[in-house]
Amino acid sequence: MISEKLVGEDLLELQNEKGNICISVIVPTHRLSPERRVDKLNIKRAIEKAEQLLELKYSEEIIKPLMKKIDELFQHIDFEHNTEGLGLYVSSNIELSVQLPFPVEEKVIVGDSFEIRDLLYKVNYSNPYYVLLLTEKGARLFEGTWKKMNEIKDKNFPKEYEEEYSYNPPSNIATHSGYAHTKGFEKDKSELEEIRFKNFFHQIDKRLNDYLAGNEALIVLGVKKELGYVEHISKHVKLIAAKIPGSYSHDNLKQLSDLVWPAMYAYLQNERAKLINEFKEKIGEHLGTSGIQEIWEAAYEGKAFKLLVEKDHRCPGFVDETDYHLSLRPPQRPHKVLVDVVDDLMEMVLEKDGKVFFVDNDLLKDYGRIALITRY
Repeated sequence: MISEKLVGEDLLELQNEKGNICISVIVPTHRLSPERRVDKLNIKRAIEKAEQLLELKYSEEIIKPLMKKIDELFQHIDFEHNTEGLGLYVSSNIELSVQLPFPVEEKVIVGDSFEIRDLLYKVNYSNPYYVLLLTEKGARLFEGTWKKMNEIKDKNFPKEYEEEYSYNPPSNIATHSGYAHTKGFEKDKSELEEIRFKNFFHQIDKRLNDYLAGNEALIVLGVKKELGYVEHISKHVKLIAAKIPGSYSHDNLKQLSDLVWPAMYAYLQNERAKLINEFKEKIGEHLGTSGIQEIWEAAYEGKAFKLLVEKDHRCPGFVDETDYHLSLRPPQRPHKVLVDVVDDLMEMVLEKDGKVFFVDNDLLKDYGRIALITRY
């Protein structure tokens, strides 16, 4: 499997690939030239590190097919369209390349499981969203994840606004009415135009039903008057993540994406803030747990419902032979070393049908930088 688009199924497949030799190569990359000129060299060097790690543990017979897979992934990289990071993941069963649209640290890991934190972070913020662009000419609809947007072109969109206005004043209007009649005509025309656009937007709002079937967020762009129609007419108001005023009919796809993504990201951050408040409320109901040792035991017992983790929080640890008791210092009894307890904890929560949410650094500093809402 060679892919540049990570979906939840890919992450699940990586999680389940335990026990085999798993190679994870994560490298920072660059969107713009000339910075991206060094990307190819840096990725080559990281792949060489992976090969050196393999040579320390395994025979050439085992290494050769794995390195062939990594080389194939390298040949498929489109260096002209890099994002902020790239992940290469290889085992005997998996061959996956993933662009990471956020800053990453270089990591080259060979072990019995994949390094999934960056992948999980990408999935965590990959909520699909829709963008409705209203202009004087009509309506266009886009779908997006992260900073990538595509225009929808089907039976519903784009929809052109055809202005058909004709007004014939009564023939018995006296000529001396002149200016007063002209003002009345303009007023009537303006009112009819408003009625027609409202009717047009009713059609647009009805067409949105085909896309907003779940809880997908909607971002609307248009001049203030058009946004006012959205506020008062749309049946999808509760799904609107942001309204961006202005005229953007001449903006290209990249310009729209650069405008929309910060608004969508702010919406996702606000959703994380709601989760933190939910956790605080659950403390009083004895359904909110903090402290990594307590959270570990709750997750082991299958109680974990929603795990909240600061983006860069890491912690080494030690577990006993049962994997149940976690220590932050080496115990006297036989134990296993965990390079990063947080990574192992996230995997455990996901394996037991819990959910993991990343939040910005320091938002959970009063709770040991990690928090858990339990099922019971």
